[in-house]
Amino acid sequence: DEKITKVLKPNKLKFFFSSFFGTFIVMAFFVTFGILLGTVKDEFGEVAPLGVTISVIAFGVVFAALSVLFTILSYNKRYYAYTNKRVIIRSGIIGVDYKSLDMDMIGAIDVTVTVIDKILRSNTGSISFGSVASPMTAAGGSIFTFLSIENPYEFYKEIKLIINDKKTKRK
Repeated sequence: DEKITKVLKPNKLKFFFSSFFGTFIVMAFFVTFGILLGTVKDEFGEVAPLGVTISVIAFGVVFAALSVLFTILSYNKRYYAYTNKRVIIRSGIIGVDYKSLDMDMIGAIDVTVTVIDKILRSNTGSISFGSVASPMTAAGGSIFTFLSIENPYEFYKEIKLIINDKKTKRK
């Protein structure tokens, strides 16, 4: 008697931008560090060997390329769904993983709209679900989080209705 109520896909722009922003910062650090290694002289008047400089820069570029690849693979397999009984997260990079949390077990819901959500004006945010078995952290994070979903406050209202309906039926 379980029925899928809604299936969601993360907002592509927000999902990729969030991932690439962090990747860009890490890559910029390694490229800058590599350039500095090749130009700044030590106390003996020598710079780092060219191979070391290129290796540091190459590490940053390879890290960025792998991050882009993993983000693309992750996005293609990422779906969120909720039914009249549970919330479900489908994810993975190589294989497909599923996580679910029964609606009866949800004790807390946290809606997060970040600065990036506001800058992109994409009407996106993230919703985290907490229970006794998998509580949310002090920062509001949880292993049950719908990342980069559109209209997070409307989704919050929908989920709260289902949870409240279940609680009234139990009484």
